Amino acid sequence: MSTPKQQFIQVLETLPIAKGLIQSYRARQRQRDWSTAHHTQFGATSLHVFTTVGLGDIMIAKQLCDEFREYCGRVGDPRLGRIVITAGAWPTEFVVERGDHNIYWWWSMNGQSNWLDNYISKVNVRPDLVACLSKWCVDQAQSLGCKTVFMPLAAGARFCPLGLERRGIGYAGTKGHKDASQVATVIGPFERAPDFEWVDHYTTPEQLNDFYNRKRIVLGMTETYQEMAGMVNNRVFEVLATDTPFIISSHRSLGEVLGFEYPYQARTSEDAGRLAREILNSYPAHQARFTEFGRRVRGEHSYRVRFNNLFERLSHNGR
Repeated sequence: MSTPKQQFIQVLETLPIAKGLIQSYRARQRQRDWSTAHHTQFGATSLHVFTTVGLGDIMIAKQLCDEFREYCGRVGDPRLGRIVITAGAWPTEFVVERGDHNIYWWWSMNGQSNWLDNYISKVNVRPDLVACLSKWCVDQAQSLGCKTVFMPLAAGARFCPLGLERRGIGYAGTKGHKDASQVATVIGPFERAPDFEWVDHYTTPEQLNDFYNRKRIVLGMTETYQEMAGMVNNRVFEVLATDTPFIISSHRSLGEVLGFEYPYQARTSEDAGRLAREILNSYPAHQARFTEFGRRVRGEHSYRVRFNNLFERLSHNGR
């Protein structure tokens, strides 16, 4: 049975003016419940990042703000005004702020092959630029009439080798919404092992960096629709930046985005188990290979590189 307050709201919703106000209030409420906002400024340029409450999303947003300040401290104020970056694939992101440059960093599909089309048709401020994680995403965005920049995710400076003693196998990520088949493939062979650890409570790059540096192997996976779109998630760059051996579910675009061949991919749980045994049985040799991977990721996939590319694009983007 409805409460008197609910009955009153239901009556108000029959009035056009009141209905709009109620919908606006509910949108703001969802924004508070399911979104996070991150802000920073350097000189005449401010950065505003709006994303969801997922562990990976928050990690990216925090690094963006930290790395923005450090980047500007090294190279100076880009003088680009108010930069608003929205990301993720939740309905709360349909209501965004207008900036001097509005960017949608397309790193999620929300389980929909036509997610960007849905987003563009519903968002209140059409993005001036869509930052794309793969060539497929660039083609899709351009087919919708969007200006684009090829901008994969990255690893911040907080992700680096620490020289710590390594033990066990680990996975870091929000629980409860992972693809069940990928969990079975990548985590299934190890989840009953006494030295396996799945964490989902870390909220800073420093915490995750320490976790990765203490594991002999870290596991990773990519949401099905993200993999279909060629999106490489931030965990790949962050783990590799720590020189940690990393096994991930098979990904069609991983080598293309990384810029080097990556053989530590598992199509089946048997593949994952075999790769782990190979790494552990010849750990120094594999560790040396990941040290080289880490060197390349820190050099080629840093936020400094991403900001260089983005700010150059924005300076020629008109609005």
